[in-house]
Amino acid sequence: MPLKTAYIALGSNLGDRIGHLRAALDLLEAAGVHIDAVSPVYQNPAVGLGQAPDFLNAAARVRTSLSPEELLQRCLDIETRLGRVRSGQPASRSIDLDLLLYGNAQRNTPHLQLPHPRIGQRDFVARPLVDLDPGLTVSGKPIQEILDAIPPGQLTPWPGPLR
Repeated sequence: MPLKTAYIALGSNLGDRIGHLRAALDLLEAAGVHIDAVSPVYQNPAVGLGQAPDFLNAAARVRTSLSPEELLQRCLDIETRLGRVRSGQPASRSIDLDLLLYGNAQRNTPHLQLPHPRIGQRDFVARPLVDLDPGLTVSGKPIQEILDAIPPGQLTPWPGPLR
């Protein structure tokens, strides 16, 4: 299978947040996923989690021969390996990996939706995508236009690169 370009969102709000993001990238590479580029890191309040610690968020552009479903499974395996416990309820987490885009693939299954349905609702997802690829389009719409339509949140740049 030829290499496909995909975008993965990374987030953490528990423990060594930056360490968890770095470990997730290392584990993706160990799983045969080539990391092309990584966005700057942003800090933002935990959405819908009350007084939970702030999140650190970033995104990575990757190339892979894995199918979207296989790539998602690798992400879920990495989350488990890095201590994420899924309770079925919104909760703080050591790591969160979301498959945002996979080439031009579209999926709408109980386990995978592509493009990710909340790209246009979260500045902490759209901003890193703009940083990675300002000319990117999502469902035919420029990512900058998507970001501009999101009400401003409390996103602040994190000092220093992820890699």
